[in-house]
Amino acid sequence: MSVFFIKLADKSSNVLLQAILGTYGHLMWVRTEVPQEMIVKVITTPGLASETRGVLEALRGEIEFEFIDPPQGDGLPEG
Repeated sequence: MSVFFIKLADKSSNVLLQAILGTYGHLMWVRTEVPQEMIVKVITTPGLASETRGVLEALRGEIEFEFIDPPQGDGLPEG
């Protein structure tokens, strides 16, 4: 699996982000990973990682967020 972590600038953007990305269910899965810090985890397959990244980049014009490293204790294997 390919995973992107994003940190939203505004808590109210989470509902909008979830609604928009929910329409891309064929491409990615989305979950709020660390609600207190507004960190969202976007999961996709390796073959769709580039397309998923493109969708996320396009959304940056509508929703303010930044790509971040995985939060500590996320359960992902290292490497």
